[in-house]
Amino acid sequence: MKAYTGKYPKLLENVDILGFDASDGLMLYSMLAKPNRKAEKVILHIHGLGGSFYGSNSIPEIAAEARRDNIALMSILTRGSYIIEGFGYKSKDKELLAGSALERFEDCVYDIDGAVGLLHKMGFKKIFLEGHSTGCQKILYYMNSKRAKGKRHVSSIALLSPVDDHNYDLAMMGEKKYAALVKTAKRHAEKSLLLPLGGKGYTEKIIGSKRFLSTADLKNPEARALYYDGKLDYVAGVKKPMFVAFGENDEYMKKINPPTAIGMLSKAYRGDKFGSIMLKGTGHTFRGRRKELAKALIKFYSSL
Repeated sequence: MKAYTGKYPKLLENVDILGFDASDGLMLYSMLAKPNRKAEKVILHIHGLGGSFYGSNSIPEIAAEARRDNIALMSILTRGSYIIEGFGYKSKDKELLAGSALERFEDCVYDIDGAVGLLHKMGFKKIFLEGHSTGCQKILYYMNSKRAKGKRHVSSIALLSPVDDHNYDLAMMGEKKYAALVKTAKRHAEKSLLLPLGGKGYTEKIIGSKRFLSTADLKNPEARALYYDGKLDYVAGVKKPMFVAFGENDEYMKKINPPTAIGMLSKAYRGDKFGSIMLKGTGHTFRGRRKELAKALIKFYSSL
């Protein structure tokens, strides 16, 4: 019998799968792609809505480019992975039902903080915190939280496809349907009712009532973090170097276009180093332009 050599190409070199504990004791997993030589710099990637530590877009391209510059990459599972998922706690007598439809957005700080702590213990001197889509709101919220204060080893952040979820949902549903869904969500907020969104993507078909209100109600941090009609105070609160990447045809940007959004983010930012790239001929997941994205990101990280 011939040995099976594999139908698919090997996407990543030198990969470890690691377990770690979020700061509140939730047990999670991560993927760490390492260069051949000992690295002192690492990218910490936070996936978007319903993603996973291995399924977030551009991971193979970013990891490969990082490896050439002796930078590691860690991509983590979060309590917002998949749609509805069960998670265990370190104590073993407690479980959490979460996933993108049911997670509490504010708890993202525990997932990120746990991964930052692990990387620091592993000896990494510089951590480049990177988020895609909803991961952008999460890292902005984390960087403005008490848990991020004093974390000097978090050296920069990168926002990949930082879209305005509040205005996207409003544009896709229309004011009448949106208002009716908000009313239903508020009425059943304590019952974790699953709401039909009617979207095309798998994460846009159903969502829990509280999770929907997280972006629908502008009093909530997730709704405010990238609300381009607002003050973008979460962006202003980040003083570390910041990089922003958009596909020029991002299908989730309904009210303003990506070039305008980059300009607004740059204006709101109060730090010392801001970089950006707008990739032509691509959209939210950078399909066809992921190598170009990776090169721009690693160039920025290597300059720090």
